[in-house]
Amino acid sequence: MRRPGLRAVVGVLTLLLLPLFGPSSTAAAKPMTDPVSTALPISYHADMAVDAVHRRLYIADIVTGSVLVTDFDGRLLRSLKNKPGAADLVLSPDSRTLYVALSGGDAIAAVDTGTYREKARYATGDGTAPLRLALAGDTLWFSYGSDWDSNIGSLDLSGARPTVRLALVPWGTWAGPPMLLSSPSAPGVVIAGEQYLSSANVTVYDVSSGDPVVRTSQDNPGGVGSVVDLALSPDAATLFIVGGYPYHHLAFRLDDLSVVHTYPTTNYPNAAAVSVTGEVAAGIDNSYGQDVYLFRTGADTPSRVIDLEPGTGRWLRAHGLIWSPDGTRLFALTGESGATLTLHVIPA
Repeated sequence: MRRPGLRAVVGVLTLLLLPLFGPSSTAAAKPMTDPVSTALPISYHADMAVDAVHRRLYIADIVTGSVLVTDFDGRLLRSLKNKPGAADLVLSPDSRTLYVALSGGDAIAAVDTGTYREKARYATGDGTAPLRLALAGDTLWFSYGSDWDSNIGSLDLSGARPTVRLALVPWGTWAGPPMLLSSPSAPGVVIAGEQYLSSANVTVYDVSSGDPVVRTSQDNPGGVGSVVDLALSPDAATLFIVGGYPYHHLAFRLDDLSVVHTYPTTNYPNAAAVSVTGEVAAGIDNSYGQDVYLFRTGADTPSRVIDLEPGTGRWLRAHGLIWSPDGTRLFALTGESGATLTLHVIPA
């Protein structure tokens, strides 16, 4: 009998050991030390979501009707097509399902994050054009419509047959579909922010009963203009409301929307994100200059200031910052009119 050669034995051992010590394990354990930038095949983005289980970043593009998938090192893995008007993204708590608001398809898609296949598409009604999403318990809340014919609806996922309800707030409350935000740290709460008026309203709804009940509401909180981004601290006690004005970033107490801290940045704030470790990333719409200010929670001076693409005239996208779930990476999107976007992965 012919004995197997050394090369064959090594090959068999490699196949046996790969599941234990394969590339995915090595990549997950390797710390990032330098920023990485990746050119993306899109010129617009509407939202981002991070998946801790699969270590994936999802980027929705409402223009091409697609969702890009990258790993946590910024490598582009694939593009999920046939997502008309992909406008907002929400992950299920177990990261098994990615929900996509299809503003061009009058529906919400449910994508399996393991296979990237669409496992369900829930119709929200003709002409609804769902734009923003927030998940509270087993219910997906969505804003929809256009101009003053905008409202908030819900998709109850708890039963065998998910059900849609529309017009859950008085008509005329919103001048367009509001930005929505929720957090597992604030169960039964959905936050809505006006995107279409210069004097913006922010309302905190109690949705624990199945209907949105106003807990607190304020017009033009802290002098913020139209809302371009909302972000919550890990404990959901503090809400960041971002508009182009005033020229600093404001942190509010979620309970009553009173200002609790001012983070000194500069003109035209357009993004905010807070890591699990409490690091605040404050973004600026600045074509030539610094784009991101990093603060420890409650600090009066930044610990770091970043110019993402010096001298290029490109700027940070509104709503264009998000942290990895473990707080080790900050993802940022930059672009300019008509040009493709760049994804930046910045080690904390």
